[in-house]
Amino acid sequence: MSTRAERAALYASAAALLLFVAGRLLVPMDETDLFFNLRLGEIVLHDHTVPRTNLLSFTTPDYRDVNLAWLFQIVLALAHRAGGIPGTLLLKTAFVLGTLAILFRVAIRRGAHPAAAALALALSAWAGEPRFVERPHLVTFLGLALTLLALERAEDNRPRALYALIPCGLVWANANSCFFLAPLVLSLYALGAHLDSRGADARRAGLCAAALVPFIFATPSGVHALGYIANHWRMPWLRPLQEYVPARWPDNAPALFVAVGVLLGAALPGRRWRHLLPVAFLGLVGVRRNRFLAEFALLSGPIVACALADAGARMAGAFRRDLAKVATVATIALFAGAAIVPRVAAAVHGRRVFDIDLDPTLVPKAAIAFVTENGLRDRMYNDMEVGSYLTWDGWPRYRVFQDPRINGYPPAFHAQLRREDVSPAEWDALLTGFGINAALITYPHQGPRGAFFDPERWALIYRTDDALVFVRRRPEVAALVARTELPVRYAVDRAAGTIQALPVTARPAGSPVSDCEWQRRLGDFFVETEDDDRAVAAYRSATAAAGCLDGAASLTARMAMGDAALRLRDPATAATAYAGIDTPRAHTNRALALLGLGRAQEALDEAHAALAIDPGDAGARTAERLARARLGR
Repeated sequence: MSTRAERAALYASAAALLLFVAGRLLVPMDETDLFFNLRLGEIVLHDHTVPRTNLLSFTTPDYRDVNLAWLFQIVLALAHRAGGIPGTLLLKTAFVLGTLAILFRVAIRRGAHPAAAALALALSAWAGEPRFVERPHLVTFLGLALTLLALERAEDNRPRALYALIPCGLVWANANSCFFLAPLVLSLYALGAHLDSRGADARRAGLCAAALVPFIFATPSGVHALGYIANHWRMPWLRPLQEYVPARWPDNAPALFVAVGVLLGAALPGRRWRHLLPVAFLGLVGVRRNRFLAEFALLSGPIVACALADAGARMAGAFRRDLAKVATVATIALFAGAAIVPRVAAAVHGRRVFDIDLDPTLVPKAAIAFVTENGLRDRMYNDMEVGSYLTWDGWPRYRVFQDPRINGYPPAFHAQLRREDVSPAEWDALLTGFGINAALITYPHQGPRGAFFDPERWALIYRTDDALVFVRRRPEVAALVARTELPVRYAVDRAAGTIQALPVTARPAGSPVSDCEWQRRLGDFFVETEDDDRAVAAYRSATAAAGCLDGAASLTARMAMGDAALRLRDPATAATAYAGIDTPRAHTNRALALLGLGRAQEALDEAHAALAIDPGDAGARTAERLARARLGR
């Protein structure tokens, strides 16, 4: 930069960009893969060796576990030791901000204006944000950014940084499986440099690419790394995970905007094939596997920055310098404001300025506590995502059925679990084969697993929006089932694409729950699903046999029946249900029901009974006033 003002604009633009992105990153942690990476990092730190088999699972404990991220896992575990979950989030933020700072420098070296560089990299960050999580590919983001900077320096006949990539490649290869992108990017740069008639640059990049290739095998997994890398393309057939499906609109719309910027850069005069070819390759790969769109977007940032600067200069003409000043001020104000204003607003309203702990909705902690407290975690089925958390919470006392380490389980295992058309009998046989007697299903309305359990063989004993717990009907858990079983099953409506909770109206033969208690619990389900007619019928059936329900259960059922009857505008049923229950709410509600039946004096008596218990009860006062009005008093 030639002047102090220009240098100030450069630093201010970079700082505003990093401040803005930091604000986007410093939010509650919501990445489940963090936990198995933490566990493996702790194992390596404790044992001073990288596990070669699947130590975390009881289903395939002897299967080879190809771990190409053990160095990152160590760093992650150390960050967690130092600062807990916030420590891991700060580590992620440091990786991402470091990546963007380096790419900003690359863009400036290529001739982009600071404001254009900040805008382009903010767009790149937007496109890559779904992948800005506490996982090993952060190393590849930083490594690819350093690769671009090293190539820029080499073009100025300062190749030391480029050659330094070779020994650093050993670290990179043991920190993230996507290290294979390094020789690919360098090879494509070399091809582009050849097309740009830059023979020396092509030769240097080609030699570095060749030198890095052997490091793919320089890990504890050796040649098995190839299978791991191949699974990036086999994954949709191995296990249909969202990050391995093709890119789609509108989920990946920001990457499309980045692609438009790259096309603009390619269309303008002065295109450089050595910059475009690596990005084009990553873009094509990202279209097929959306997890690579982040790498595409990040490496495209400097290209888009130069394209924006060039296009702006062409349109501004003689007003080029004035437009650049306005753009710089506007960009800095936009990013700084977007980062600072929400924090100030949070402080003004008494909320936390920075909430960088665990997202409370990430894992069903209450359900996990339930299965742990009731001794159900030995050989328990668990869904994949929660399996990562379970490797952290309870290992080695408890091992998991599965977790997101796809490469830690054989293809035959995945073939059994990727099916969504499994019958309850097939599912039961699968779980029986693994000795499973309990199951933790997470977010039951997002997948079909809850529908696989036959109520005749399995009891649903825990149900919330974020989790279900089933146990196999066995004498050892009969007391637990009697206390907690719910008369609910799940079914898949494939036409509508929904998962529905349905009542189990007939008590399963193996259930230890009495018929009257089953009906009471059915009534609760019908109330939850706003089916008051069926709720009243179920509660009436539950309370029909005197003495079948214990005192507390009978009281609860009668109150619930009365409430449902009032909602149905059935005062006769409500008055009968509430009769004899000596609580302010029961007396008040019965008073309202009696008013509906035209029995004002009895209603007044019920209101007085409520007020005798709680003189300040506003509902009872209202019922008393209405009853007196009916009586003309």
